[in-house]
Amino acid sequence: MRATHRHITARLATATVLVAAALVSLVPSRGGASPAGPSGANVGFDFSWDDAKNPAGHSASFLEADGVTANNCSGGPLSAATKTCNFVFDYQINGAAQFSASRAARFISFWTNPPTYVGGMPAANTGCSSPTSGAGDLGKAPLTLFDCFNANSFGQVFRANVTGPLTEFRVSMTCLAPGGGKYELYALLYEMSADGTSITGNGPIGTNLVNLSKCPTAATWKGKAFTTKDFAMINVNLGNPGLTAGKFYGVYFTGPSMPGTPPVGAVDAMQRAKAASTTTTTTTTTTPWSSFKNQGNTRKPATTTTVARGTSGTTAPSAPTTAAPVPAALFPDNVAATSAVMTAVRVMSSGAEKTYVIDSLTPRTCLGAGRNLVMMSTGRCRAQITLRRNGRVSATLGTTVTDGSPLLSDVVVQVAPPTVVQFRNGTALTTPTARARIANITSDARKADAILVTGHTGNAGGETAKMTQLSQKRAMAARSLLRGRGVSVLIAIQSYGATQAVSTSKKESQQALNRRAEIFIIP
Repeated sequence: MRATHRHITARLATATVLVAAALVSLVPSRGGASPAGPSGANVGFDFSWDDAKNPAGHSASFLEADGVTANNCSGGPLSAATKTCNFVFDYQINGAAQFSASRAARFISFWTNPPTYVGGMPAANTGCSSPTSGAGDLGKAPLTLFDCFNANSFGQVFRANVTGPLTEFRVSMTCLAPGGGKYELYALLYEMSADGTSITGNGPIGTNLVNLSKCPTAATWKGKAFTTKDFAMINVNLGNPGLTAGKFYGVYFTGPSMPGTPPVGAVDAMQRAKAASTTTTTTTTTTPWSSFKNQGNTRKPATTTTVARGTSGTTAPSAPTTAAPVPAALFPDNVAATSAVMTAVRVMSSGAEKTYVIDSLTPRTCLGAGRNLVMMSTGRCRAQITLRRNGRVSATLGTTVTDGSPLLSDVVVQVAPPTVVQFRNGTALTTPTARARIANITSDARKADAILVTGHTGNAGGETAKMTQLSQKRAMAARSLLRGRGVSVLIAIQSYGATQAVSTSKKESQQALNRRAEIFIIP
């Protein structure tokens, strides 16, 4: 299908995206050349509209609101022969340059900025829908983040012609930084379906916090006539992931300031990439210049970047190496001001629970389980992330837990109602029914991110220290049964004693309901 400027605009209109009301405030209603977005910055991408000159099997791409389905410039499935519009980019597989897209578009000097967005794209003839005389297959460039790409993540799909590591991927960009505005941009590499129409798997196979320090910048684009000097090929170091000949792969761009839904698995991957960008390796130290620092100073900040060999013209490619382990990282900002009951928030990177522990200051409201802060009941939740070795506080968390509908994401997950197991009176001995229930959840428990077990007792005799000890033994007994069935994930326990009784009745049948442990599986 022939890809024109009008065609890609039409494709954007079909995407399920943020409602217009949520986007009205993103872009000022004044005229100008693609103003700053809500973070005070904007990024422009050079573009190729010339189908004939573009590489076969490649396509510019946008994601639908599910973060998985690709809305390609081709208008449908991709094949090895598909030729359509592309971002200007180049790449290498195992150090060998591949057929890439070069510039074929008209640079513009004035954008009609949209006062509103409809269906995730600029309304009427504004933004990237602005008419350009004689556009045809040479439509306008640059296409910019906050005047075009409000339909979730966007990027480039390409077909690997050979098998080997992706040793280089570069894209032509220009940057707007009025008043020193910053934009944190990430590139994520995904394996695509056989026809390039959707992401496969649960997350990216490569992630990069894009270093924009060499991106040509300007304080304003108003009235600016763009030239090739305003663009630079910015390297996206994705860690040399292995590619297979004949498969489609997609590099999608997103970031915390970008509207819309991020791709599947993106949030956790971005946090890992950000943590990795600040680590010290045996070769060099990377100081992230997450974009647009010191715009008024002609001197660039001193930075050194860890780059895989083969990602520049001066070094030869080397065989891919195993990436260094990402260090423990804390993400207290993942906890919003308001949270929903029976959700868990990832507040640490995967594996960080070996270094840190979450200590709840309000255990009736929220509890820690591995890297998760679990919202147990309504009220005010306060917790601390402390070092396991010495108890030193590294971060403080707080949120108000309500019965509202949860806003789920890669860092906020729904927690199912607990599996309840009963115990014999005055003991930590489970009943046959309890053991059968644990057997039934074994499969899900083995795949969990973490498990939380709470222990409880009857309240006929009131709350005593003995009750607290008994409830702890019950929680530990449930944990032991899970371990005995091959559940190896972290299992946190909490003893409540008689403080959270199901029933206050003195009847034996009702008190039996209180003698329990509750098992919460954190997905």
